[in-house]
Amino acid sequence: PTPHGSARQLTWLVTPALVSVVGHVIFALLLTLKWKAFEERYAGGHPLAAHNLSHIDTGAPAVGPRWVVVFAPSWLSEAFAGAACALAIYIGVGGSHRNTRLGHWNALTQTVLSIIFKINLLLRLESGRGSWCRAFWPVYAGAGLQAMFHFAKEPDVRNRRPGFPFSALHVLWMVVSFKLDGAYNYDRVTWASLFWPVYLFGALLGFTLCFAACCGLPMLLRRCVVTPLAALLLFLFSLTVALFVPALTFLVRLTAWLDGDRLISAEAIMLPYITALLLLLTVMTGAVFFMAVSLSRRAVRAATDADVEADDEPPLEDLPWMFIRESSTLFRVVQGPLERQFAPPEHSACLVAPCEQRSQEACADDDDEAELGRAA
Repeated sequence: PTPHGSARQLTWLVTPALVSVVGHVIFALLLTLKWKAFEERYAGGHPLAAHNLSHIDTGAPAVGPRWVVVFAPSWLSEAFAGAACALAIYIGVGGSHRNTRLGHWNALTQTVLSIIFKINLLLRLESGRGSWCRAFWPVYAGAGLQAMFHFAKEPDVRNRRPGFPFSALHVLWMVVSFKLDGAYNYDRVTWASLFWPVYLFGALLGFTLCFAACCGLPMLLRRCVVTPLAALLLFLFSLTVALFVPALTFLVRLTAWLDGDRLISAEAIMLPYITALLLLLTVMTGAVFFMAVSLSRRAVRAATDADVEADDEPPLEDLPWMFIRESSTLFRVVQGPLERQFAPPEHSACLVAPCEQRSQEACADDDDEAELGRAA
C-alpha cells in the first residue's frame, strides 16, 4: 500500500479506539468521584457495603456529579465510534465484500444499542426503582443482532464464518441483570461464581504470560533474532503484563466488595482499573505518533526515490533487455536464438547486434590466420 493509503487505514483503525479509551478514562474518573460522594454521605467516609445499596437513593441530585455528567464522556465516545462506522459504510471502507459490510453494520448497531443501554441505566439510577432486566434489554437485542449478522456472512473454503455469534460481554451483562433482579434464582449465587468465565479467561491469559516468560524469552536470547523484532516482542510482553496485573486486581477487589467485604473502598477498586486505562492510552498515543512520523518519512522517501528513478537511464521497461545484452557469454549463447525469435522489434537491436558483431570478429580472425599461413 502507498503511504497515503496506509495513513488512511491507520486513521480508520486507531482514531475510534483512541477516542473510546479517552471517553472511558473520563467516565471511570467521574464514576469514582460519584462513588466517593456516596461513601461520604451514607457511610461517613468509610467503605460502602454492597448489600446496603438497595437502601441508598442513587438519584439524589446533591451527591457528587450528576449521573448525566458521569455518562456524558461515554456517550460522546460511543457517538464518535458510531459516526465513524456510519461513514465507513457510506464511503465503502474495506471494499465491497459482503462480510466486511456486515461487520461494519454490526459495529454500528452495537454502538447504537450501547448508547441506548447507558441511557436506560441512567434512568434506572436516577429513579432508584424499576426492573434491571428492562434496563438491560439493549444487551439482549445486541446479542440477537450479532448472531443474525454472523450467520448472514459468507463462509470460507472450510465452511466457517469469521467472528462469533455471541460476545462474552453479552453473556456477562445478561447474568448480571439476572443477578440484580433475582431472576432464575440468581440472587442465591455469589458474584465470584457469577464471574467464573472472566476468571477463566484471566487464568488462561496468566498461564500464557508465564509460558512466554519461561520459554519465549530464553528463545529470543539464544537464537539469532533481529534486534528490532526482539525489542518489539519484549515490549508487547511487558505491555500485556502491565495491563493484566491491574485489571486482575480490579476484578478481584470488585468481586470481593460485591460479596460483602466492607474493607474495600471505591479508590481501592477503581484505581487499578484507571491505571490500566491510562497505561493503554499512553501506549496508543505513542504508537499513533510513532506511526504518523514513520509514514511521513516514508512518503518523503518515496517521493525522493521517484525523482531519482525518473532521471536514471535507461528506463525501467528497458532494464531486462539491457541485462541480456550485458550478461555472460554463456547466457547469450543459450538464450540468443529464443530471444531473437520472440523479442519485440524495438529490442531486436539489443540482441542481434552483439551476436553479429561477435561473428564478424571471429571471421576476421580466421582470415588473418589463413593469410599468415600462406605467407609462411
